[in-house]
Amino acid sequence: MDDIRIVLGSLRYKTATDTNLSIPTPLVQNTKNLEEFDRSIDVNLVQIFDDERQKSTTFRPVCKFQVLFSNSYTGGTNYEPLENNLYYINETALTLKQCGLPLSAVTWEGFPQYDEFDFIRSDYNVSGYTVPIPSTIPNAQPQVHVDFVARSASTYNWNHFVSYPYKNIDKVMNFYDGTGSVTPNFVWNAVDGIPFMIMLDDGDPINPALLLDRGNPIIQFKCPVKHGLSESEFVKIKLSSGYVNTFQIFSFGNGLPGTEGYIFNIFNIGYSSSIFINLDTGTFKRVINYENPNDTTSKYYVIQHKIITDVNDAVLVNAGFEKNIFGTKKKFESPVYTPNNVKRVSIKENAQSYTLSFNKDIDVNELRDNQKRPISELYITTIWKGYFGLTFGGVDSNGNDVGLKQGFDFNLPPDTQFNNPQPWWDVDTVESNFVDSNNNPYPTGYYNTPYGTVNGATIDFTYLKSLKSGDTINGNYCEWNDYEQKERVISEMYHKFTFNTDLFDMSLVDMNNNQFGYYYKPNRPMKIRVFSDYIETGSINNMVGVPDYSYFSTTYNSFIWRDLYTYGFNDGLGNGVDFPFLNGKHYPYENFIFRIIPEGTNYIESTLNNYATLYGAAQPTKDDCE
Repeated sequence: MDDIRIVLGSLRYKTATDTNLSIPTPLVQNTKNLEEFDRSIDVNLVQIFDDERQKSTTFRPVCKFQVLFSNSYTGGTNYEPLENNLYYINETALTLKQCGLPLSAVTWEGFPQYDEFDFIRSDYNVSGYTVPIPSTIPNAQPQVHVDFVARSASTYNWNHFVSYPYKNIDKVMNFYDGTGSVTPNFVWNAVDGIPFMIMLDDGDPINPALLLDRGNPIIQFKCPVKHGLSESEFVKIKLSSGYVNTFQIFSFGNGLPGTEGYIFNIFNIGYSSSIFINLDTGTFKRVINYENPNDTTSKYYVIQHKIITDVNDAVLVNAGFEKNIFGTKKKFESPVYTPNNVKRVSIKENAQSYTLSFNKDIDVNELRDNQKRPISELYITTIWKGYFGLTFGGVDSNGNDVGLKQGFDFNLPPDTQFNNPQPWWDVDTVESNFVDSNNNPYPTGYYNTPYGTVNGATIDFTYLKSLKSGDTINGNYCEWNDYEQKERVISEMYHKFTFNTDLFDMSLVDMNNNQFGYYYKPNRPMKIRVFSDYIETGSINNMVGVPDYSYFSTTYNSFIWRDLYTYGFNDGLGNGVDFPFLNGKHYPYENFIFRIIPEGTNYIESTLNNYATLYGAAQPTKDDCE
């Protein structure tokens, strides 16, 4: 009776009355004698581990980056801290030119060193650049470009985050055919589908011939990206005139290798020339089944990612004892051939690999992806920050700072006529700005240094302010089909950064003042669950086992979905995940190659030619046959 407490009604509720209570005394036995031959059940540790593993929704992503970077741009600078720390070219001529002249009279040329692009900066002891030069003037500010903080070494150039595909959005797209035109060949919205250009003849301006495939007349549709179509499928075509209709695919390609993925043809039964016009443009959507367009017509969109970590959550370290295959390129700078007469070793390119982890638990229990399904992928997102100010997005015609630029891989190739960047990357093209969910450019920060001015002008060292948890960024251009329950990447997202022309003059811009620069891919997927390779269906009369993310087909009056495989399961086709599980957390791992891609080059090193001249190494013979 020790565990029973009697409370008067008036003491429990204000308006309650006191009543007489009687408490029966139970005759309950709470002890038991241990009898001989009683058996106990052993705990199945394997089953307990698997149960905990399947229930856990907490992740700690880990990955390795191998950075591949070709340092391709040379330039000149009169900004003293940078001028004293280039990987020099033409240093002999510049040294002779410098004789008897003040330092600012000669512009020293070379490559920015690898530290300007590295994941972890190691130039923590460069006098005047990262370490202050003590002033001889009392109370004067020490001269230094950036007073280096060791714990920020991994965040000066790049910031790393975890993100997930948040939702689908529309976006204006531009495609240029690479002929040097400042007018895009295609302008379309992502939700409209994939663009094309119509070809009715062989292109001969004098005697054009009707296009044929195996003797059959065809109409050809050329796409700037892979169309993703298969035989026996259909296309819902929308022409520039507004004409909309659905046609069955007849064949692919134009007879040349590699064109099958970019060209599709329909059988020309004699369509009116007023409908299909040569070189006309339009968009199409893939249709799997003509008789069921509601369920089998693809949707097109740009993925928007949401960031779920902060800058300080990332832990980036050197991968122990590992280098990439391209090695380190460095040289000794003799004090005779440097502007400040200081000897040092300059590094142009390096081969270091890095390990990235996060000190924050990522709980995906409440998260849904852009198709409203449970999260199956996290993304490792890397964003260029450029705190040292060497790189810059530029200034538009209104005088506003432009930070990073973004585009898709079909925007990358320069034009074939002048080898210039596509006009898509121009500072005045607002569609290519790196923007937030409200379509506003992410803010840039700036600072000045004690070194004052360069050529009489004050330099604002501009950088991208760090993103934070909750921010959104754009991702890949994709296709989704409800009937297949599968997403296809049409074109991947890239970012571009250029140099600060006030600080580093490459003398390499096109006719539209559009700078050359470097591209990189910001988002890299990391699988944490895998959807099955087969389609499940469920009747509306039996909802048992139907997940909440399934698609309901009104045509078939049934649910369609793909199952999520359990952790540790592999279907024999390579589909499945099996990574460590410890202390209630999953530890997924991926190995990434991170490419920093130069748009062009303005310098070719002549080491091989010099070696041949000095040592008589024969150059390869090249004749008309080769």
